[in-house]
Amino acid sequence: MKTKNYPEQNTIPLFIENRDVLGQIKSSGISSLKVFKHIKNAPDLKVIYAGFGPRAMATFIDLVIVMGALSILDAFLFKFNYTNDDFNTYRFFIALFAWIIYNGVFESSVWQATLGEMIVKLKVIGLYGKRISVLRSIFRCISTFISVLPVGLGIWYMTTDSKKRTWHDIITGTYVIKHEHHRLIKSEK
Repeated sequence: MKTKNYPEQNTIPLFIENRDVLGQIKSSGISSLKVFKHIKNAPDLKVIYAGFGPRAMATFIDLVIVMGALSILDAFLFKFNYTNDDFNTYRFFIALFAWIIYNGVFESSVWQATLGEMIVKLKVIGLYGKRISVLRSIFRCISTFISVLPVGLGIWYMTTDSKKRTWHDIITGTYVIKHEHHRLIKSEK
């Protein structure tokens, strides 16, 4: 007669194990305070990180594309009065909104890059080399202002960082890499 070896039974029921001290269901997500701990302990990826020059060139190309498209729309569709300050304020906010949406959509797409980044062959990746979400990409674009506002110190930080991250890359847990070297393999320790 064969005996079956059953796995040891867990004495605490699963519905109690997944609850905190107050009886609330434990969150499976990462809190916003713990995200920086995970960024420090992120795996080393075997990639080539993009430096200041290629990133600046990609941003310049993107600015030309977005502002060129908005200028064409403005000239043919809206015909706003350029001397009126109210219309210029609208233009500024429309351009800002277009820039954020442009970056948010393209950096979270299959290409993981804006048109300027594609031309310069750059790619935006997450902590583990995966594609970032639309919301994370939009938040990355908005947090760029944190890098730019203090006299660009957050942008220049990439010259001292080993992974060439700016402040907004650190905040959102992203990296900008060279696209032709996109094989992402965790380094062995």
